[in-house]
Amino acid sequence: MKSRPYPLQQHPRFAAALSALGVVTRSMALPQGGSLQIVQRWGIRFASRGPVFDLDTSPQQRIAALRQARLHLLNAEMPDPALRQAGFQQTHSAASVAEMPLDGDILARLHPKWRATWRKAGDLTLTTAPFCARAHGWLLQAEHAQQRRARYRALPHALIAAFAATGRDAAVVYTAAQAGAPIAAMLFLRHAPVITYHLGWTSDAGRQCGAHHKILIAAACDHATKGYCRLDLGLVDTHNSPGLARFKIGTGAVIRQLGGTWIKVPWL
Repeated sequence: MKSRPYPLQQHPRFAAALSALGVVTRSMALPQGGSLQIVQRWGIRFASRGPVFDLDTSPQQRIAALRQARLHLLNAEMPDPALRQAGFQQTHSAASVAEMPLDGDILARLHPKWRATWRKAGDLTLTTAPFCARAHGWLLQAEHAQQRRARYRALPHALIAAFAATGRDAAVVYTAAQAGAPIAAMLFLRHAPVITYHLGWTSDAGRQCGAHHKILIAAACDHATKGYCRLDLGLVDTHNSPGLARFKIGTGAVIRQLGGTWIKVPWL
């Protein structure tokens, strides 16, 4: 696959899904190739996880592109001195994300305890299917109830259906079952050459047998053979979600700091 490894929020598929829901989006070409996906709401122009500049883009080209984008708010993909030079002021420190490389030996990178749990789930039955709002309504309902219990918020489920509509292969669900009943599932969004873990649910039985460990490695290996280069696991928050953070870190994923939140100072 020759596409750029954009994060989900900067991929044209994500912009198309937002547009289908009535959100105003636009794409701006970047120097040295690639594009910046911009969302506009209530007169505010915002870019999440961007821009993704080519490594050959000079500092002067980066500054010029950032000014040309006429952004008000930006969650930067990586630290970049060009942001301040282009007139942006940082308002929030950078979060960190977990990214699983899909080259080389995926199993060799697993932490020992994580690998042991994965092995324990070896006899689980897994199925995969393209996301279907009707067929996977149970998963969305279970995950919504999980949100209420755990007091967290996620992107609206309508966005999943809109993203899935951008292509038959755009969203896929892996389900683990025992005695014919689902005990865990994970939904992934494909934006080649990257795949993003979007949401998951597990029952007590699924948790006890390590079903999510089994599913995640199956998804990673499947997509590695298809030519994907990375599996994005999302934010790592050791303070508010230590258990989930340990799960992500245990995969051997690269923990990478993003660039922080920035606002544009109008006169700069």
